[in-house]
Amino acid sequence: MTEDPDFVADMTHPILYEEEWNRITAVIDAFDNNRPPHIAIIADPFAGQNILMAGILRRHPDRVVHIPFFSVVKSKEFLTRMAGRSDIVVMEHCHFLAMRKIGGFAMLDAFLDHLSTSERLFVTEWNSFTWSYLRATRHIDTFFPVIITLPGIDSKTLKNLIMSRYTDEIEFIGDAAPREESILSTHYRTLKLPFSQKTVSLPLPHLREWGNGADGIHKVDAKQTAFDKIIRIADGNYGVAERVWDRSLEGKTVRVTDIPDIPCTVNLDINESFLLTIILSMESINMIDLAEIAGPEINLKQALFRLKNQGLVVEEKEFFQIKPEALSCVKGYVTRTRMVW
Repeated sequence: MTEDPDFVADMTHPILYEEEWNRITAVIDAFDNNRPPHIAIIADPFAGQNILMAGILRRHPDRVVHIPFFSVVKSKEFLTRMAGRSDIVVMEHCHFLAMRKIGGFAMLDAFLDHLSTSERLFVTEWNSFTWSYLRATRHIDTFFPVIITLPGIDSKTLKNLIMSRYTDEIEFIGDAAPREESILSTHYRTLKLPFSQKTVSLPLPHLREWGNGADGIHKVDAKQTAFDKIIRIADGNYGVAERVWDRSLEGKTVRVTDIPDIPCTVNLDINESFLLTIILSMESINMIDLAEIAGPEINLKQALFRLKNQGLVVEEKEFFQIKPEALSCVKGYVTRTRMVW
């Protein structure tokens, strides 16, 4: 466990992203206004990056100006909000500074111009798919000496996080498995690529432990099996795993067989694929902003109907986002079709 007391006091989940938290706080603590080492925190939708951002705000309440974005930025007014004596600027959802359209980089360029001449330290949070696009088209990574990519979590970490919520016992019900069946769980390991600052999170198979039942049949630990299945469905994404857990818990019981596998069938035309990519990159976007990016040639109502009908997109409070349980499926699809890279 970390030795930083603020980590335990500030974080909702103190064992999630501990290494990343320690790296961020070390940079902030060493900051002295000389060539500020701006920080970019990169994560997939739902991954839990808000936990780190909230921790920074609580740890440095007198040093931080907080600028969250909730929709596409269309005015430079946000730059005036940085005025004051605070020496750290924390910016959330920075993917809203850019749009995939002609002239869509005006707000991003205004921000980067400001950052380039500022003595303040900027801690920014970006959607991983927008970041990849901007890295290829605008070399966004050259403005941030410290790049932190949040890794996927493993089933053991998820189990510890989830079970820490409950004081009452949760019953896990599983099935017996044949002796010769090989049961694997998935663990994620973060590696830094050679000759690069980029880190990648790789899923690694791990053989689960077995135990003998009274009937002589090998039985799998139902609790561990449940979390292994959830983390596989979530592909290591903490927020998705949380949602799958919440939907699998019935009272105080979790049945392994009732944890739903999400089917992955995608049948889209080029316009629908483009919209899916925009929603994935923006995380949550309203109809007005989506229409501006899509242009008049795309029939939004029909395209969104098909995306929702295939279980890929959901609408919540007039905003569209990827259905969390379908995130892994959507990521695989847009990567295979080269809509993201």
